[in-house]
Amino acid sequence: MAEPTIYCVVLFRRGDVTEAEFLDAWLGQHRRLIEALPGLRRVELLPVAEPGADGPSGVGLLYFETGRALTAALESEAARELRRHTGTFSRSEDAIRMLVHAS
Repeated sequence: MAEPTIYCVVLFRRGDVTEAEFLDAWLGQHRRLIEALPGLRRVELLPVAEPGADGPSGVGLLYFETGRALTAALESEAARELRRHTGTFSRSEDAIRMLVHAS
């Protein structure tokens, strides 16, 4: 079986952060940090159309050329910085993270 090459994360905003603040942080500084990941081929950040108080606020898809590149990116200093930043606007502990095989 081929290795997963897509990292998917579902994020939930923190209660003390408005939806507008979440989107500003996620689509701004966080996207710039994502783009620093080694081996990243493409990124899609998809805001939820009708976010609820307890539901998700956004889905991120990070595409890599190979499973090895994805693994290396997740182990990088850039990924550690991303994880630190995630907690400033979202409930990082509630995030749903998935590894996806490209079809």
